[in-house]
Amino acid sequence: MPSPRRWCAGAATALAATGAIGLAVSVAGSAPWRYVSESGVAGAPHPTLYRVSMLVLAASLALLAVPARHTGTTRLLLPGRLATAVPAGLAAAALALAAPLAALSGAVTCSPGCPLPPYESPQPRDLIHATGAIGALLLCALAILVYATQPDATTLRRAGRLGVLLAFPPLILSAIGILLLGRGLFTGLMERAALAAVSAWLVHTASVHLRAKP
Repeated sequence: MPSPRRWCAGAATALAATGAIGLAVSVAGSAPWRYVSESGVAGAPHPTLYRVSMLVLAASLALLAVPARHTGTTRLLLPGRLATAVPAGLAAAALALAAPLAALSGAVTCSPGCPLPPYESPQPRDLIHATGAIGALLLCALAILVYATQPDATTLRRAGRLGVLLAFPPLILSAIGILLLGRGLFTGLMERAALAAVSAWLVHTASVHLRAKP
């Protein structure tokens, strides 16, 4: 009988893959210059699929937090005396907190056009949705960083470093696009690239936990 850790890793792998595929299909039907979140608005090609996929991805984050508790203590890569030890449970805590925020972004849809400051005037639900989506991505980025800075050269550390390589550039560029450019082709493409990279890291890391020896 599989251990709870392995069972959660297997379920997280399956749900992450399912959610990522559903998200990709729903977003592919939306014009690339639109925000990703606009794929969940009524009138979009597949709004229900988008919202359900976000909830499925949220469930995979919660499940991945279980095996993530067994990642080793790490040290943030800061210079000199600023380098500090990070508790082993930080990755698990980040994933566990990201799960309800991702679910919030799936349950609360933005208004048509998904207006965001500083260039548009958002409604309360736009701010709620954006808080959930951005918060979940930031916490996933933190989890990726913790995996990437594991002290031992394990498959999990390699997965984390691959996540940093693939996900951090589009995450940073999409944030710059939202703040400096607003809606447009650049921001839309960077958002899509960031979601694809984080989703791929999620699937890969869950599968690594599934294959890992107890």
